[in-house]
Amino acid sequence: MNFDFQKECKGTVSIIGASEIDKETEIKAIEIGRLLAKNNYAVACGGLFGVMEAVCKGAKQEGGLTIGIIPYKEKSPANKYVDIVIPVPFSQARNIVVVLSGDACIAIAGKAGTLSEISFAWIYGKPIVALTSVDGWSSKIAGQKLDNRRSDQIYGVETPQEAVNKVIELIKGKKPNSFNFPV
Repeated sequence: MNFDFQKECKGTVSIIGASEIDKETEIKAIEIGRLLAKNNYAVACGGLFGVMEAVCKGAKQEGGLTIGIIPYKEKSPANKYVDIVIPVPFSQARNIVVVLSGDACIAIAGKAGTLSEISFAWIYGKPIVALTSVDGWSSKIAGQKLDNRRSDQIYGVETPQEAVNKVIELIKGKKPNSFNFPV
């Protein structure tokens, strides 16, 4: 790590997305990880493959901190770019932990598991930024509200830079993990 997490980290961003990705999605996820680390945000994710591995790889390229919340009892299945492995061997219940670990969420592509994480982020009041330039739930659900319990929406963005800029804007001035949420 190139920075002192306790002194310099501005917060944690949960990355949610597909475990199987194409090269274009991988490049975008790596760039999001790099940009978050450059701006002193830690990355939390599911800790395995696809978007999760790519975003961790990008964060590590910039000396960032990565947290992997994996659905196993053992830590060894985590991808090689994860600094802190948190085993949560409760299948899809770990999706709630991934979402609650961040001050905001960025959705990149994704299938049903990502959709569940988007729903949990919505329920728990986490700002959600969705990358629209990739296939999957992030592009399908951008610009929408899941229900009427929140006044905001799922924010759609085209590029990794726009995703990081929007997350920074949404959590700026907020104490990390201080968002109010309706239950």
